[in-house]
Amino acid sequence: MSGIVIIGAGQAGSSLAIKLRTLGYEGAVTLIGEEPYAPYQRPPLSKTYLLGEMALERLYLRPQELYRDHNIELRLAAQVTAIDPVAGVVSLGHETLAYDQLALTTGSTPRLLPEAIGGGL
Repeated sequence: MSGIVIIGAGQAGSSLAIKLRTLGYEGAVTLIGEEPYAPYQRPPLSKTYLLGEMALERLYLRPQELYRDHNIELRLAAQVTAIDPVAGVVSLGHETLAYDQLALTTGSTPRLLPEAIGGGL
């Protein structure tokens, strides 16, 4: 498979996939995420959903049918184990996916301050 592979099925990855379609991109679009869930909003997860103040359907960034209707392949519960930019492939364990273009939308992990200067706050 060629086309665009997006690694990171959070808000940025989901938005990129949909934007590509709305701009007329007709090639394959594959959105890969480690979590087994379709892209969802992170802030309301702990603030409203887990408190029972928000329905599960409202937690998702977009209805799951939207990805299918826009021919966006969701590869959930999948971990990218290697990227070979020379060959133009990403590995998901023993499986490889070819790409023409690659987008990394994985976010980041914050770097914590030392305890002595407030890191435990």
